[in-house]
Amino acid sequence: MAKRKGLSRPTKIFWGLLAVVLIAITGIWGYNRYMQKKKVEQLYQHGFRLLEEQIATYIKENYSGVSKIEFSPIFISGGGQHSFLNLDVVPVVYDEYGNKALLAGSTSEGGYPAYGVGGDLYALELDQFGNEIITLRYSANGDWIDVANYEHLPEEAKLNSHNTTDSILAIHIKDKKIKGVSKNENGSPKANIFYNLEIRKGDWQEWH
Repeated sequence: MAKRKGLSRPTKIFWGLLAVVLIAITGIWGYNRYMQKKKVEQLYQHGFRLLEEQIATYIKENYSGVSKIEFSPIFISGGGQHSFLNLDVVPVVYDEYGNKALLAGSTSEGGYPAYGVGGDLYALELDQFGNEIITLRYSANGDWIDVANYEHLPEEAKLNSHNTTDSILAIHIKDKKIKGVSKNENGSPKANIFYNLEIRKGDWQEWH
């Protein structure tokens, strides 16, 4: 019985090279996808770091009796075929007695939204060249401000007023959720601030 003829040397070389090329293409595609994901995550963290600093600084400089300000993770929800991508964060204020108030969600006078994209974070995206676009809706003069080139909140992005924060804090103070907290120019210079740049999938309303 005649032996079955194997692949010729050139054919083996061809298939070997083809396999190497396919592996390389797959590896490059996977690497590029990973790097794009990391770039988007860094964009989210950069934008929300500046937003959190803006809100925390406003509270610390304009409310006395505050011992600590912290934030929820950055919650991502939606973004499917039939919904927009939502990115939100919830500030939490503590008084000097350990009581805390969430600055979003249900109150005795209705519900309040979280802080995030489309609201206080007016724009958060990458342009066609991969550069970050980060725009805060409000600034010292009341207009939107581009902060993409800053690692920390610039002076001109500090808030002189913030209606949503003032409104929900006034409700929590009235309802005695937090005690000894009041709006005045003395602020809370010793208040600790804890930023949170963890990115978590889910609905912020299910947090806490």
